[in-house]
Amino acid sequence: MARQESLIKLKGKIGDLSFYKDKRNGYQARMKGGPTKDQINNDPRFQRTRENGQEFGRAVQASKLVRQQLYELLQQAGDAQLSNRMTSRMHQVLKADEVNARGERQVLVENLSMLVGIDFNINAQLRNVFLAKVTPSYSRDTGAGTLELPVFKVKNKIKAPGGGTHAQLQLVALEFDATDPNADSVSIAQSNYLDIGKSEDTEAEILTVDLQPKSESAVLIMMGIAYFQFVNGGYYPLANGQYNALTIVDVDIP
Repeated sequence: MARQESLIKLKGKIGDLSFYKDKRNGYQARMKGGPTKDQINNDPRFQRTRENGQEFGRAVQASKLVRQQLYELLQQAGDAQLSNRMTSRMHQVLKADEVNARGERQVLVENLSMLVGIDFNINAQLRNVFLAKVTPSYSRDTGAGTLELPVFKVKNKIKAPGGGTHAQLQLVALEFDATDPNADSVSIAQSNYLDIGKSEDTEAEILTVDLQPKSESAVLIMMGIAYFQFVNGGYYPLANGQYNALTIVDVDIP
């Protein structure tokens, strides 16, 4: 590693030399290193690198596809690190492919059950804010998904963030096939507005979604909760949705 001794302190690149400032050693200079783009693309020594890059790229695209299909919901129920978490999980799904050779593995529909448990907002995980034990169901034959909400005390079953006055529960069904961008149907059902401060029992309610997927597509089933502040007769999303939760709770595989 070369150290700059002149009065003129350089930063940036000149030819194969890079100039930079190190906190410990001051101004430094070093030669450009690492393989060239041509080596990575063609040299047999980088075959594994190419395979890894191709597969990671497919995981990125599959993650992006889910987020695009849920774009409107995620404006109110997604955190800044969602893209990284979703891509990491999709990469696990891809590596579960036992059909294709290394470098050619795909995000296969039959492995998408590995997505169960993903929280779209890590700062508001559904299991921590909604304490009622309910499970949605979905029938591929009829295309109907339901979530039966029993009678319960909102104050005891929903954890409320400061400033929130009401909440809505959500049931979401999403058609998904990483190899078919046209498999993109989405159905969303929302509960009545629930007064977070009430100690009285709610009324029983059934949320219903209707989604007829293609024969080869999976259906991702999600549950969520959104918070609102009631002001002058209107319900306004609380804190731009930063407290909202959305979680994949089931995956229907054809």
